[in-house]
Amino acid sequence: MSGSSGPLARTMTGQITALIREKILAGTYPPGSALLQDSIAAEYGVSKIPVREALVHLRSEGLVDIFAHRGFQVRSVSASEMQEVFQLRLAIEPAAVALGARKASPEDRAAAGAALGALSQALAVGDLRNSGDLNSAFHLALVVPRLQPVTTEALSRFHTLSDRYVRMHLQPTGRMRRANEEHTALYEAWSAAKPEEAHRLTQAHIEETLRELMEYVKEPLADAARGVDRPLPSSRRRT
Repeated sequence: MSGSSGPLARTMTGQITALIREKILAGTYPPGSALLQDSIAAEYGVSKIPVREALVHLRSEGLVDIFAHRGFQVRSVSASEMQEVFQLRLAIEPAAVALGARKASPEDRAAAGAALGALSQALAVGDLRNSGDLNSAFHLALVVPRLQPVTTEALSRFHTLSDRYVRMHLQPTGRMRRANEEHTALYEAWSAAKPEEAHRLTQAHIEETLRELMEYVKEPLADAARGVDRPLPSSRRRT
């Protein structure tokens, strides 16, 4: 490819971005690992141009860092980041979902129901690869993006940042089933136009996820409290 402008180049960049994003979220590109443009370009059979553009975009999403003399690296997961991201969601999301419950149209409620159906199907078969995007799509559908576009944009970034932690949270046995039960209860309250109940369930859902993640990474969080920000285990499984 000779340049980086035009629809074809934008499509290529989008495809490379999606591929790299999934490998980061899945841990194929581990936290802290170098993202070598030449190697990635060779892996996907493209020039360095769409690879660099993809990495720059992923940096804006908070999944990639760039350092002088070291280039692009996968952003490390950490206890402090995890807490901050979930606290930001708690500050914004429950109220936004409550407003969505109040003002959603029948079409909005149908769209959220379809998003829940897709997420439930993925969780039922243990599909962690697609569950992150589907989880985000469901939660954002409850906000009703057409009514709260700026809020949706902010929450979309927080969901991208929390995706790796959500995947960690879903690993222990029984978590996917319980997540589906919580999502279903939330949707039922929201679709019945019960904003106070939708607010309460959204808050409880996020708080419980954070609480369990804090227990899951208890030792790194203890270090974080002492000012030592140790990276979190990205693939440890608890039964």
